[in-house]
Amino acid sequence: MSARILLVDDDKALLDALPEALQLRMNGIEIDTSETAIEALERIRDTDYDAIVSDIKMPGMDGLALLHEIRELRPTTPTLMITGHGERDLAVQALRGGAYDFVQKPIDRDYFVASLERAIQLRRLDREVEQQRLALERHARVLEHVDDGVFLIDDGGVIRHWNPAAHAITGVPADQALERKAAETLPGWEVVAPLIPVASMPGPGSLEAKVVPLELDGRELWLSISGVTFSDGIVYAFRSLTEERALDELKGEFIATVSHELRTPLAAIYGSAQTLLREDVEFEESDKKRLLDVIAHESERLSRIADDILFANKLDSGQLALGENGIDLRALARDVVEEMRGCFAAREDISFELTVPDALDSVAGDPDRLRQVLINLIDNAVKYSPDGGRVEVAVESRDGGVRIAVRDEGIGIAPLEQRRIFGKFYRVDPGLARGVGGTGLGLYICRELVRRMDGRLSVSSEEGKGSTFAVDLPVATAAGKDAAAVAQTA
Repeated sequence: MSARILLVDDDKALLDALPEALQLRMNGIEIDTSETAIEALERIRDTDYDAIVSDIKMPGMDGLALLHEIRELRPTTPTLMITGHGERDLAVQALRGGAYDFVQKPIDRDYFVASLERAIQLRRLDREVEQQRLALERHARVLEHVDDGVFLIDDGGVIRHWNPAAHAITGVPADQALERKAAETLPGWEVVAPLIPVASMPGPGSLEAKVVPLELDGRELWLSISGVTFSDGIVYAFRSLTEERALDELKGEFIATVSHELRTPLAAIYGSAQTLLREDVEFEESDKKRLLDVIAHESERLSRIADDILFANKLDSGQLALGENGIDLRALARDVVEEMRGCFAAREDISFELTVPDALDSVAGDPDRLRQVLINLIDNAVKYSPDGGRVEVAVESRDGGVRIAVRDEGIGIAPLEQRRIFGKFYRVDPGLARGVGGTGLGLYICRELVRRMDGRLSVSSEEGKGSTFAVDLPVATAAGKDAAAVAQTA
């Protein structure tokens, strides 16, 4: 046994005899000696001993006072106290003060050696535990900086570790995850846990991760997750595939939407062209014109679909540059409403109303793109009013900005759909049950254009009663107002 101990006693004869006896019985032991508690404290400050043996009764600082100092300096070092025969009260005080054991004089050397060996073994175990704790802390610090979420579940199903990436991915902070059952922290865990592959030992490619869904605070998360078992439980590592899955769904929606929107005009163009090519039929000029009008109209529709897709891609790639001019919103609203009246002149069941104040601050933004937004919103208001009604465009001042609202009396939008309508390819009437088509890109483009003008596009709606889309834009700066005034007089 290789160990180093400190022996403290004012009896010089004992300091000479006891170390020799111990070295005979305990192989490899090193023994330092001190005749006073003060000298012993200096040694204890410099050396982390495996055990300390001290007499209780010593002149000056006695053994109990030394024990108190040892507990402050080296709280994990076991200390054995030597007492005189019959001094049990002092022995009890020593044990209450934190002594590991006490030995009475005359010393029973067998008992003393056995107790000292146990003390040394305890100190070694303490050091091993401390080393393991430090190693775990080092590993935990490493896990704090990995991108994958990592958590540990013990055999009782309780979460014992939850790294910052796990918080970032799930939105669940560590203080709400640690020391709680996994099923409480992760709703649905009992269902998905048996599906997750768990390896018996770590290694690259040992098991393929499983993609599983979890719902947290109303959000659906798709996690690629796998685990490794060890003595304290199972360590799980995961990363989020939610965006990738959403992208896959978006691709599916894109293919379904575009194929549907392309099929109708292509069928009309093909049918009209094939009819015109027939040699066994003579067409009147009016019939030829009607078929050519169909081809022209459906070609324009195809062009609009392609334009929407390309424009959305331009927005996403950051290639679109917007002008930063002051906009006279009253004049712009009047022009757009008059234009839309002309476009829908055949819809006698639709009426347009415009409400504008007598005076209005100009707003900051790109007039051409804002015009595009308003045309799209009014066009939607008409399309989603299959039974007719009133379409109202209202412009008003708001705190620090201006709002333009487009209201209709159409089919309305369900509450759950209102959160999704500004997404790519999303349509309120995807099954065309009401005869409303489109790529589902219009509101996405509108939202992105308004956002790039530092504005906000919002919706309020009630099914069966209509919808209101509101564009809020900031007031232009002084330079922008001058530009708007010049544009108005030009």
